[in-house]
Amino acid sequence: MGIVSSKLRNSAKGEICTFAIPGICNHDPETTVLCHIRDEAKGLSNKANDYSAAFGCYACHTAIDQHRLSKEDELFYSLRAMQRTWAVWVSRGLIVMPVDVPRSKPSSKIAARRHIASGETIR
Repeated sequence: MGIVSSKLRNSAKGEICTFAIPGICNHDPETTVLCHIRDEAKGLSNKANDYSAAFGCYACHTAIDQHRLSKEDELFYSLRAMQRTWAVWVSRGLIVMPVDVPRSKPSSKIAARRHIASGETIR
């Protein structure tokens, strides 16, 4: 059994489709659900982990599940959709990621000049 999260599953309701497959997507947020993408947990009637998923409209979900695209296109649209979905989850705090705190950079690589006798900084 993969990792299950009702918060991630429920987050898909009313969202835009992150697959947005040209010529297939119906662009109807009312039909959007969390679409699982194959991962290591998938198999023997187990679904993939809930974090291996993306927001998908009915039409895109059907196209992915029924393998109507080439393997390359399916991989491309699935990966792109998952990245877009993760961006939403991270921005909403549903998935927390450690982020480096930006450090202030010195204004110049050249050390400040100092007066020889007094040691005061020269501007």
